Amino acid sequence: MRIIDKNSDFYDYIQNIYWDNSLVFDRTNSFLLTREKMCDNLSVIGRKNSDYILLQVCNTFWLFFIKITKRNHYDYPLNYTIELLATWKNYDKKKELIKFNIISFSFFGEYQHDKKTIESFIQRVNSDDYIIKKNIAKSIIYQDFRGSFKTIEKNIPLLKACGIANLINPMDIYLSFEEYFSLEKMEKEASIEITDINKLEKHGFDKKTSFRTYKKGGIING
Repeated sequence: MRIIDKNSDFYDYIQNIYWDNSLVFDRTNSFLLTREKMCDNLSVIGRKNSDYILLQVCNTFWLFFIKITKRNHYDYPLNYTIELLATWKNYDKKKELIKFNIISFSFFGEYQHDKKTIESFIQRVNSDDYIIKKNIAKSIIYQDFRGSFKTIEKNIPLLKACGIANLINPMDIYLSFEEYFSLEKMEKEASIEITDINKLEKHGFDKKTSFRTYKKGGIING
């Protein structure tokens, strides 16, 4: 898979190891998710000091526990820690290029991340039983355009600076992006094939008899 982007992320080097031009990831709509931007996003947590982050690429999921470790005198988040709780695949879910959300699970008690609790969280993600608090795969960029400001929406976060890069295997996320574009390509090719067959059948041809079919008035030979 070839990545098109003037910016880079922690998994980009793999494209030079497994060179393949048949798949292209146009990532020009990317933005750098810094720790400062992540702190901005964490303000949705409110007075709580911890919550969860869910990342999805194609049909692969990563669930993180994020904890605010420092606030200023306005109670604004200044720093945090991230812990990877689980990663798994679910092909029953709709594939996504990338989804990245701060989420919450409605439950009572302490944050005890034992095996049973994590398995429960996975089941709840698979059944959409959680609350999305903030989409962090989106950033509004303000640019000065000839004296006036315009907004540009970016929706592919670069993860190398936010503290997640050292928690995710770069090969895993690279292959998940590659899988997404591979499935997209297969679906497109299948759609084209079906469309071509429909066109042939509309004009009286039958794909089961090598383009030989009967019509009123005689036989059409392929």
